[in-house]
Amino acid sequence: MQKVIDSAAALRSAVAAKSGIHELKLRALLELGNELKVATEYTANLPPIEIGSITLVDQVVLVLLAKIVNPRKIIEIGTYKGFTTRLFIENTPEGCDVVSIDLPKGLTAHLAETDERSALSSAEQNDDYLRKRQEIDGEIYLASITEAQRKRLTLVKEDSTKINFKEAFQSAEMIFIDGGHEHQIVRADTENAFGIVKSGVIVWHDYSSKIHGDVTEYLAEFSKSRAVFHVANSLVAFALVNFEL
Repeated sequence: MQKVIDSAAALRSAVAAKSGIHELKLRALLELGNELKVATEYTANLPPIEIGSITLVDQVVLVLLAKIVNPRKIIEIGTYKGFTTRLFIENTPEGCDVVSIDLPKGLTAHLAETDERSALSSAEQNDDYLRKRQEIDGEIYLASITEAQRKRLTLVKEDSTKINFKEAFQSAEMIFIDGGHEHQIVRADTENAFGIVKSGVIVWHDYSSKIHGDVTEYLAEFSKSRAVFHVANSLVAFALVNFEL
C-alpha cells in the first residue's frame, strides 16, 4: 500500500516520481505554503450545498495551488454558476487573468429540466442536469464581483473540446478541469491543458467521485506516464508541469 504524503518534504520528494497516483494530506500542501511564505489570508463564501458545488477542502486546495504557482493566467473549464471562478478572481493578484469556459446555450437548449434526485442516478444525467442549470441560472456568483475583478475575467461560451487552446489562449500556468466528466471529454480537456502549460499546475475535479467514475478511471490510465497527486478527503487531483517546489 502506498504511503500517504504528510509533509512538504515528502511532497517535494514525490514530485520526482515519473508515474502513479500519490495520496497526500492537506497538511503537506499547507506546510509547503508556509515554507514558501505564501499569504495565509484568502476570501471565500461558504460552500454551496447544491449539486455541482465544491467542498471547503476543495476550496482550500485550489487557493493554495494558485498561491503556490502564482499564475499569470488561470483557465477554468466548467464555469457552472461561477463559484470557483469567483474563488480564483478573489484570491489572485491584479496581474492574473482568469478565463472560464462553459457551453453556449445553443448546445444545452434541447436538454430537459430535471430534479436533483434524477441527477444523482447516473453520471450522464448528472452532467446534463448541471448543463441545464447553468443555462437557466447563469453565473450567479459573479454578479457582485468588483469592476476591477470583472476586467480580469473572460467568460468563453464554447465547447472546450473544440477550442484550439494554443490559438485562443496562448499559455496558462494553472488550468482547472471541471467540465464534462465523460472519459473522452476529460481526455480532450487534459490534452488541451498540457498543450499550453509550460510551467505550472493542471488540476482535475471529481477524482474519487461516487458519480463521475470516468475522471478516476482516466487518471488511473494517465498516471502510468505522469505523477498525479490526490488530496485526501477532497475531489481534487493535480499534476505539476516543470514547476519547482
